[in-house]
Amino acid sequence: MPLLVFLFGFMFFSTANWIIRKYGPVTYEQIIFHLNMPFSSEIRLVLSYLQNTVMTGAIITLVLWILFSQKYHWKFKKIENCRNYIYCHRWALSLLWLLFCVVYYCIKMNVWAMINHQQYKRQISNFYEQYYVYPQQTQITFPERPRNLVIIFMESIESTFAKTPLHDYWNADLIPELHTLADNNINFSDTPYIGGAYQVDGTQWTQAGLFAKTCGAPIQLPLREANFFQPKNDFYPNAWCLYDILRQQGYNESFMIGSNGEFGGMDRFVKTHGQQHFMDTLYFTRSMSKLAYKKRRKNMPDEQLFPLAKEELDLLAKQNKPFVFTLMTLDTHFGTQDFSDKICERAYGPDNNLQNVVSCASRQINNFVEWLQQQPYYENTTVVLLGDHLMMNDAFTPEMNRKPLNIFINSAVPAQNSKNRIFTPFDIYPTIVESMGAQINGHRLGLGTSLFSAEPTLTEDKISVEDMNNEIRKSSKIYDWLLYGKQIEE
Repeated sequence: MPLLVFLFGFMFFSTANWIIRKYGPVTYEQIIFHLNMPFSSEIRLVLSYLQNTVMTGAIITLVLWILFSQKYHWKFKKIENCRNYIYCHRWALSLLWLLFCVVYYCIKMNVWAMINHQQYKRQISNFYEQYYVYPQQTQITFPERPRNLVIIFMESIESTFAKTPLHDYWNADLIPELHTLADNNINFSDTPYIGGAYQVDGTQWTQAGLFAKTCGAPIQLPLREANFFQPKNDFYPNAWCLYDILRQQGYNESFMIGSNGEFGGMDRFVKTHGQQHFMDTLYFTRSMSKLAYKKRRKNMPDEQLFPLAKEELDLLAKQNKPFVFTLMTLDTHFGTQDFSDKICERAYGPDNNLQNVVSCASRQINNFVEWLQQQPYYENTTVVLLGDHLMMNDAFTPEMNRKPLNIFINSAVPAQNSKNRIFTPFDIYPTIVESMGAQINGHRLGLGTSLFSAEPTLTEDKISVEDMNNEIRKSSKIYDWLLYGKQIEE
């Protein structure tokens, strides 16, 4: 029985370490969201967890059982005495170990913050009543000749990787190509140099970052009503997003990702908003040969994804309709997902995987943008590069000024004020719309304000970033309507 107590404690200890190593500091919303998602699409993630927690714990427990359940005679008296002491005090030591592991888990996982977050959910906020602008009720005027739109969500790419006069966190510029693109085009920044948005609650992971930047709202799932959230049906059915607007304008829409779209409800989001042509690894395995299926049944590295993106763009360009194409990269997931030896050299040495992966991703994205600029349809195409969220990796420190990167290329309108801004991922939504030459009455959609306009954002004029975090954590009848399609009974 003491060994079972030890194993139980080890599960707390190893689970906290595994989560932080994989995801970095996690949030209440992120945990609740993914608990409501199918795990079958990320079997490798499940296997990694089982290997690093259950299997490792079982092996250590078995070794301890062999050492302490059998009568051995050790040659060294000190070892024998130590063994006897541990055996005699096995219950006390096991309980102390369990207590240590539980406390360690609570500190690592910031359980107190999660408990405090749940306290916020018991409060009712009028934040949405005050500031949320319904996009479906807002007048949006598009130009006579609609522009195409290409959006690349760059997995975990942030301005932190660039070297500026304000910071040099890596003793090098890890993203020189993206840095050049930002300098030569439009980068909305919180500083005079390359920067980005303040990441607020409900925007800190892939699906949440995508939703915030294209729908102008966070993902917040109250624990009590989480079972009402059914991504297998509709994903935020009453939200009106970028893709809904463009579908209404007659755009062809394609969405490509190099992973299983079921993870995080990505496929349901895409089908709910815009009814887009959705291409994930399941799509590619069905449409390609059996040999290709064997190669692509897992996550697809970006070096295989970009050629497929070019093929899809060529098909879209041949049709007599404007198009929006969205591509989500994957190589920089956790900072260590994939590295292409065919395209890049390990310039930072074999032990600096994060630096190598990030720098290679910068080169691949830049190569793709250069290809786009050579296409006949580029003149009438706006290209938007967006970091979906901050990187989930323990290589960062609290002192770093971390912001997801944004770059607007070939925008239809100039930026009146792109530097020293205080803005959030919600502001990206109307900013994308106006970058295409569309005019938004009031320049606001959802919780966002177009950064191309002279209008201040909510966080510049109405509410601080900290107060916004506090408000969006609270319950809201309007948010329930967006999330569930109906209001939840009190």
